[in-house]
Amino acid sequence: MIDLNRAKHVQELLARMVVLNDIFTYPPKFIGGLDISYRRSLACAVCIIMEYPSLKLVRKKVYIDEVRVPYIPTFLAFRELPFYITLCYEFKKRRDIVFLVDGHGLSHPRMFGIASHLGVVLDIPTIGVAKKKLAGTSRIVNGVEYITINNLAVCMKLQHNKLHKPLYVSIGHGVSLKTAVEIVKNTLKSGHLPEPIRIADKISRDIIKRRRIT
Repeated sequence: MIDLNRAKHVQELLARMVVLNDIFTYPPKFIGGLDISYRRSLACAVCIIMEYPSLKLVRKKVYIDEVRVPYIPTFLAFRELPFYITLCYEFKKRRDIVFLVDGHGLSHPRMFGIASHLGVVLDIPTIGVAKKKLAGTSRIVNGVEYITINNLAVCMKLQHNKLHKPLYVSIGHGVSLKTAVEIVKNTLKSGHLPEPIRIADKISRDIIKRRRIT
């Protein structure tokens, strides 16, 4: 079990390092997608790299290991971040790739969800893509719902189509909200999730399902 008071302090401290504007030249050459699946005490994390905006698959990385931290709401990074750092460390400080992370960025009670945590630690541009609202106040502007914290728009509710539930796209690190929404829109096809995350999710589920656990 992690020390929650210490973990909260780490989040509050590192949140000051989040960059709210683009730290790369748009458009990026590549887009990454990260997701993780679980089976008992085992986890399979997958990183997908695609060309942008063609979405041509160029690389797949997989990392499987034991889960050492339980799921605790608003502290997801302390459970999943070690997996994502292992997969993404080679991209540290890269400016030609943006990562879509299955989870929240600034739309978090301490404005430091897993997407922001990964971005700050590795100094890479990240975007949070979540299925549910976690924190903040909803405000409608010209028919669009934004999530604000401390009067800052940190997230946008994105309704891809009427067949799927909305997504919550948030600033992670080094990507403005406007750019984050544009990138996510450009990576959505017929499914509910952006293609890099959708494929990472499918691969991780398939692998963990076939994995023999003794």
